[in-house]
Amino acid sequence: MLAIALALGAGLGWGTSDFLGGLKSRALPLPSVLLLSQATALALLATATAVRGSGPPGLDFLGQAAIAGLGETLGIAALYRGFAVGTMSIVAPVAAAAPLVPLLAGLAAGQVPGSLQFTGMALAVLGLIITSRRPTAEAGTRPQVSILYGMLAALGFGAFFLTLHNAGQADIGWSLLTARLTTVTVIASVIVLRRHRVAVRRSDLPALAAIGVLIVAADAQYAFASILGPVGVAAVLGSLHTVVTIALARIILKERLSRLQAIGVGVVLAGVLILSLA
Repeated sequence: MLAIALALGAGLGWGTSDFLGGLKSRALPLPSVLLLSQATALALLATATAVRGSGPPGLDFLGQAAIAGLGETLGIAALYRGFAVGTMSIVAPVAAAAPLVPLLAGLAAGQVPGSLQFTGMALAVLGLIITSRRPTAEAGTRPQVSILYGMLAALGFGAFFLTLHNAGQADIGWSLLTARLTTVTVIASVIVLRRHRVAVRRSDLPALAAIGVLIVAADAQYAFASILGPVGVAAVLGSLHTVVTIALARIILKERLSRLQAIGVGVVLAGVLILSLA
């Protein structure tokens, strides 16, 4: 039960940070939002690791953590790029298949879920895909491009779920720090190579810092959840961040849910309920 609560907390944190990041990206350049929020997360993790005073684990675990950082960077980049050049109603549901990566890895390692647990996961994934849909009026004419970027996003986020779990078995703190350092390095390198200008107003700094704090909290909760329980379940519940973002947009920005999205939210909640009972 604790693993489920932590995984849901991770989804809540990621969903809230995505919502805040989306709001700030409307007024600020996306590279600036990504760099400053991720740098805040890195500073928090570096401070926490220094206070703990424990040495790093083996290079194999740090390598897994670095792959987790690369996977998360790939997932974010592919998702945003897919939204920009493809069809959102295709990209989002394909990207929502990310939990299948750790789920299949868990099955290969012998982590076979019970029938009730499997039903809950299946409903949660199905509801996530339904909720991620957009009205067909937004559909474009480049389904192949949309599917490609959606698959890249799913692969990136799925690799993050799996490798952060693997690295966290040695030391969660160092795993989170290594993953975040990798992410910041990649983002900073892209900004330097493309000569993006990083500039924000002082009034925007608290919100950007809050995004970083939420990311750290969500990553930590997921890492603990994936160790305390099956990694597939943690990944499915953590992926509900999409539902959280949509709900916040509905509540704060008064954006309307389509009937299909409302059904998807109901299916997700049914899946979560079954998982908690399992």
